[in-house]
Amino acid sequence: NLAALMRIKRRELLLILLVASQFGCIALGLVWGASWLHKWLAQSFELRALAEAHATTQQVAVRLTRDGTKNFEPGTAGWERLQSLCERTTVPYDGHLWALRRDTGALICHPNLHEDPSLLRYSLGRLPIVSSGRAPTLLEAINDAEANDEEIASGTIIVDGALQLASAVSLPGTNTVLLILQPYAHIAQAATDFIAPLEQIGWIFSFGVVGATTVLTVVLINRYEDTLAQSNAELERKVQRRTQSLLSTRNAVIFALAKLAESRDKDTGEHLGRIRSYVTILAGELARSHKEITHQYVAELAIASSLHDVGKVGIPDSVLLKPSRLTAAERRAMQLHTQLGAECLASIQKQLGDDDFLELAREIAYSHHEHWDGSGYPCGLQGRQIPLPARIVALADVYDALTSARPYKRPMSHAAAREWIASRYGSQFDPEVVEAFIGREAEFRRISEARFGSAASECDDSESTADSPANEEAIAAIAAGI
Repeated sequence: NLAALMRIKRRELLLILLVASQFGCIALGLVWGASWLHKWLAQSFELRALAEAHATTQQVAVRLTRDGTKNFEPGTAGWERLQSLCERTTVPYDGHLWALRRDTGALICHPNLHEDPSLLRYSLGRLPIVSSGRAPTLLEAINDAEANDEEIASGTIIVDGALQLASAVSLPGTNTVLLILQPYAHIAQAATDFIAPLEQIGWIFSFGVVGATTVLTVVLINRYEDTLAQSNAELERKVQRRTQSLLSTRNAVIFALAKLAESRDKDTGEHLGRIRSYVTILAGELARSHKEITHQYVAELAIASSLHDVGKVGIPDSVLLKPSRLTAAERRAMQLHTQLGAECLASIQKQLGDDDFLELAREIAYSHHEHWDGSGYPCGLQGRQIPLPARIVALADVYDALTSARPYKRPMSHAAAREWIASRYGSQFDPEVVEAFIGREAEFRRISEARFGSAASECDDSESTADSPANEEAIAAIAAGI
């Protein structure tokens, strides 16, 4: 009963989310579509208004010039005829036909001039008209249009704080300009009025679609719920069977990635294999006092330790393979491998999602050169601020570096390496990790000396070479983590 109740609740939540998402998507589409359509219609209505204004001014101009009248000054017969035409001419979108003086831009005629003689105060010819990114005065725009063999000058102009769509033409051989002004707000309102019914139809259609899909979804959920449950059970079994295979594949990829970094430095030999062995020994010893260190944790830590130097893939060969002492700039470049490795693993983690193993590997790659006393890099962490896995790998990495042969240094004997590490108890290394190392040093020695065979005893007998300037310099570099 509880399971059935939970299924019902999940079904209701699914339906609510489905309806909300469908309605949200459709509403967003309608709003966007209405906005786009409104802009498109506004432009279309504007072009239509300009075309009608052009036609009207041309018709009026033809009627005025047909009989050869040239004088439209106030008080003349020509003015009376022009004023009559202004009053009788119908302009779309509540527009008006104006007549201006060509020389000064002052008003001559207006449809409401008889009712409001104060309109004569307007001098529209001096107002700026915006067209094609320019804003000359109206009279200048008319002159430019004539110079370019254009019959009409058009654009937008502001009169009494209101944006107007303007179309002007000069009457040939006269001192008169015909001007049609159409309120831009009325043009935009016409577009809005045109699209309003379409928006209403769209909303009605949206509700119908949402309702129909909701009913269909209920039917489908009822039909396939049991099938999905069976499929999920089978899928769970397949996932369990695949888990081990995926883990094996993951480990193979990790080792390949780590080997790629290791291959950049030909002197590291089987460094990764030894690091895994050393880390396993140290973690096994520390498990005595750390309950969180389980067998599974030790296995994961050993694998993750292989990636501690993966960031060296991004270090230039001129720095990574340099046989002599690094400069200060080269040391800084070498130290970047911790950040590069952490960023590499973080990017993988971002793609795959939260993963305990990748987080473990990232902590190691980023912090395995931190020192217990805070003198390490990249962040200068100290004490238990440094993740425990990084503290373990730090000692294992340094021990292997000390006991390995390089072109610029002889391998240090186990005894000398033990003394060197013990001398940094509580400074470079975690005291607890050093104690674990000393407690299991016999195993460290066996792994280390297995590389050299009889040469191992020779190293023990010739430790004086470790005190040579070149060797001391190389060991100092190891201490500094470079």
